[in-house]
Amino acid sequence: MDEVKRLIKGKALVHVAPVATVAEAAAMMSQERIGAVLILDNGRLCGIFTERDLLNRVVAPGLNPQVTPISDVMTSKVAVARADESYGDCMEKMKKVGCRHLPVVDNDRLLGIISIRDLLMHDISVKNDEIRMMNYLYYYTPPDMEH
Repeated sequence: MDEVKRLIKGKALVHVAPVATVAEAAAMMSQERIGAVLILDNGRLCGIFTERDLLNRVVAPGLNPQVTPISDVMTSKVAVARADESYGDCMEKMKKVGCRHLPVVDNDRLLGIISIRDLLMHDISVKNDEIRMMNYLYYYTPPDMEH
């Protein structure tokens, strides 16, 4: 079984403090080319801020991102994935709660974050491998049957 901790191996953990402004978080997301940033308070996960939060909680109501603290507009009830959860279980969890990012934890330790894109790219890779194997088996001719 594939575990999601494999998807975050080697990835930097991008985060801001709750006192950071929306502009600071958005600049970091843009620089890192990511759709969500984790909010950590003294090393503890207290929220997540996503592109969707930026649109719905900052831009639409006309808040000033230069002065709005991220803690005012972040999602504080964060669904998480256990490090040993399967890719399929994480996709189901995302579907159920309606999110596109899951922080990954091992016991109470934050390890990283996965996105629906990470899971879909892995799924495509697995399916391509399966197709290659099926094609090989379909077109395979045993040595004693050649001619």
